[in-house]
Amino acid sequence: MTLDISEYKNTIYHNPQRYDDQYWWKKNDIEFWKIIYHKINGPKVLELGSGTGRLAIPLLKEGADYTGIEISKEFCEYAKTKIEANFLTANIINQDFRNFNLNKKYDMIFIGFNTFLHLLNDADAMLFFNSIKKHMHDNTLFYIDIFVPNPLFLYRSKKRIKNLEYIDSITNNTIYIDEICDYNRLTEINKITWIYYSNDKKEEKYHFTMRMYYPDTMNRLIIDSGLNINNIWGSHEFTLFDESSEMQIYECAI
Repeated sequence: MTLDISEYKNTIYHNPQRYDDQYWWKKNDIEFWKIIYHKINGPKVLELGSGTGRLAIPLLKEGADYTGIEISKEFCEYAKTKIEANFLTANIINQDFRNFNLNKKYDMIFIGFNTFLHLLNDADAMLFFNSIKKHMHDNTLFYIDIFVPNPLFLYRSKKRIKNLEYIDSITNNTIYIDEICDYNRLTEINKITWIYYSNDKKEEKYHFTMRMYYPDTMNRLIIDSGLNINNIWGSHEFTLFDESSEMQIYECAI
């Protein structure tokens, strides 16, 4: 099957050092995943969109038999280097998580930190779910961690908004990122432009696309895929999901 990979050729996905620099602050979900790991009945863990190993290393330190699938070759190589530097061993696979078959069952499968939003249409989402089910046994637990779309964020008329800043670990310069969103409410696709700049360097623009999945859509897709929803949490503190929740975290089973 030939899949459209034009989105994943975007240069924003090929600089792992920059990714780690700009997401240095993202630690608020680590304890959540460690608790989940100790809840499951077995050590075999599969992460989809495993990135630079941000979650792999904490789980490996907890004793997980970890496999990660990541479409960016550069991210895979970077993750392997980080994992080895921590004297750990993992299986990092450079593959498209929409359509894969590792011929193995896992005890815990998850896709964290909004990575599911890179599935831009129902067809890709269902293909993804079908791949997941091939890797589940009767007791496997499967998790999806995404934010709840915020209308105030989406309907801001293509305004340029300050997003975040970070220190470049190579140059030691402060890098600023501004963001412009172009949201289509009919397709639920958000076309995002990130503008990187520093005090002594010209602007660099990068474009990427994410689908904004509302809870009703997520419930429909998960149920239509043949999976069952055990729990829906609204935060990494395991609060139950309600209309005020900013996160939607699904625990699914066969």
